[in-house]
Order: sequence, then structure tokens, then C-alpha cells
Amino acid sequence: MARLPLAALCAGIAPVLSIVAPSPVALAEPLTAVMVAGKGVLTICRNWILFRTCKPYDKIELPARVAVGDTLDLTFGSNPKDYLFQIVEIRQKGEGCLLLSKVSNGHEDRERIEVPRCEPATKEAAEPR
Repeated sequence: MARLPLAALCAGIAPVLSIVAPSPVALAEPLTAVMVAGKGVLTICRNWILFRTCKPYDKIELPARVAVGDTLDLTFGSNPKDYLFQIVEIRQKGEGCLLLSKVSNGHEDRERIEVPRCEPATKEAAEPR
């Protein structure tokens, strides 16, 4: 029985693995728009000199479809406050997603909106009717 060199064996397995497992590039593809179900939780953080504080505001009304580049005009709190939230990134988190603002600078533990249920928006949903 002839033995195959390791390189030849790996070369034969690689095409099979690429069919079975999605590429890391496909998994890392960023979301540009999502369909939202339910209300979100807005977390606003403030930086003080020695520490940072974050406060969540739940039951934030969101439009049915949000996209990167949208600016959401939010009203929340028992003493209603108006707040502009510009979406610069959308990250899938299980069944939900995380909307990050320019202020968050890509950090999930800073200003954000957590949405319990969302799914990628289809092109049909993106077109106005």
C-alpha cells in the first residue's frame, strides 16, 4: 500500500471542506439592513474623568426596517427625551442583533441598541412601494 505525502492528502481534502463549511469571509459579511421585530433596548454611556457609566432604556420603538446610515429619532424615558441615534454598524447576535452608533466606535459595551429579534432585510423589503 502506497503512502501519500501529507501535502497531497491535504490538497485532496481541502476542496471537500470548502463545500461543507462556509468560508470565514462569508460568515463575517456585515449586515447592511435588518427587519426588526419588537422593541429595542437603548444603552447610553457617559464618560467621566475616572470612569464610565451606562444606562439602559428599554421598550424603545424602532421602525420595522433599519439600515446602516439611518438616523433614528428616538423618544424614551418617563420624562421623555429625544435622541438621535446614527447606525454605523449592525451585528447579528443569535436571533437578535446589535445596532452600534458612531459614538460607540465599534465597541459593543458602549452606546448601542439591542434588538431581541431581527433578520437580514431582503431586497424586496428595501424597495419602496
